[in-house]
Amino acid sequence: MKSFILILLILGITLAEDPFAGEDYDAGLIEIAEGDELFYWLIRSRGDKNKDPLVIWLNGGPGSASELGLFYENGPWKINDDLTLRRNDHSWNELANVLYLDQPIDVGFSKTDDYDHIPINEDEIADDFYTFMTLFMEKFPEYKGRDFYITGESYAGHYIPAMTARIIEKNNSDINIIASAIGNGWVYPRLQYQEYRTFAVENDLVNVFHNYLLKAGFWFCDVLIRNSFTLAAFKHCEYVTDTVVGNPPSFNTYDIRDKCENGCYDFSNIGRLLDLEEVREAINMDDRQYQRSSSRVFTKMREDQIDNLSPSVRYSLDNGVGMFIYSGDKDYICNWRGGEAWTNEIFWDGQQRFRSAQYETWSVNGTAAGEYKQVGQFTFLKFFDAGHLVPMDQPKHALEMFRKFLAREF
Repeated sequence: MKSFILILLILGITLAEDPFAGEDYDAGLIEIAEGDELFYWLIRSRGDKNKDPLVIWLNGGPGSASELGLFYENGPWKINDDLTLRRNDHSWNELANVLYLDQPIDVGFSKTDDYDHIPINEDEIADDFYTFMTLFMEKFPEYKGRDFYITGESYAGHYIPAMTARIIEKNNSDINIIASAIGNGWVYPRLQYQEYRTFAVENDLVNVFHNYLLKAGFWFCDVLIRNSFTLAAFKHCEYVTDTVVGNPPSFNTYDIRDKCENGCYDFSNIGRLLDLEEVREAINMDDRQYQRSSSRVFTKMREDQIDNLSPSVRYSLDNGVGMFIYSGDKDYICNWRGGEAWTNEIFWDGQQRFRSAQYETWSVNGTAAGEYKQVGQFTFLKFFDAGHLVPMDQPKHALEMFRKFLAREF
């Protein structure tokens, strides 16, 4: 049936039976425990699907589904206002088999029968992820031993270090982890909170008086975190961070070049598309409703948001697994100054060399696209002219970054 539809599409005839015709994909659920199911959407490579690596993509939150990345960032389709789809020529499946995963349970199409099963920390996240990967490899054995990468952005800066470390610990030859990449990630909160003030001052987001208030506010934020007053720290530090933005917001926290109206971005077409009967049938979700964000996950993981995941980054580096960190330079919420700060402070064999390393310009076709520093398998890239959602803001440059990452040139 799909082959027939593909022929019709080539002839320019649009049919509704498979809205995703033209791409080789598979989607469905994997039960990781009784009543707990994770939804995956596997997009096979446009290149050599039998040899190209397997790459996971994760959005953050905590509680955000990965269809945001699929339809607005690095997936093979873009959504038109009439809910038809157009091809994305800068999709990451140009180079790899990309697996979009809705996790933790209760996010996107992923569900649980028991609220208590929703994870509260990264240990539980990593456990569920490892279980999923072992079952995924049984379902799709062609990926056993294939080069494997974990990528994502934002709160995936918590997920990815924990997941990578768990894969290394399990030493399962079926899951051949090579490297992980984190975009505008939330990794080391105590250090990253302090850099909101730096970024705000450098970008004229606050006046002199507000700067002094921020200095005092973030000093106390640091005190609370250091003394393990986790929930109090989360509430206080977030409050201070939000004073820069204002209410109503004076700028888009994900891209300071823009104003913020109606939630800064309108991604409602994702839900509208995935609510169509023919779409849910195509991805085997005809009996399930989609939720792009889960408030239950966010609530369960509030205290996790203060945890420092940089030790897991160090563990990965110490075990020969690469870590590539990139940050769009126009993002406020997980800004590049915070990324620079925490990458400099990781205690590992290359720390002093990394701290003292000079930035080098990264160019794409003669255009400066960013600047980076690198020691061994650890890289930090400041990505020019992009906000929180780098592949959305700079799709061409993001694809070239992805190519260099897979080639281990970053």
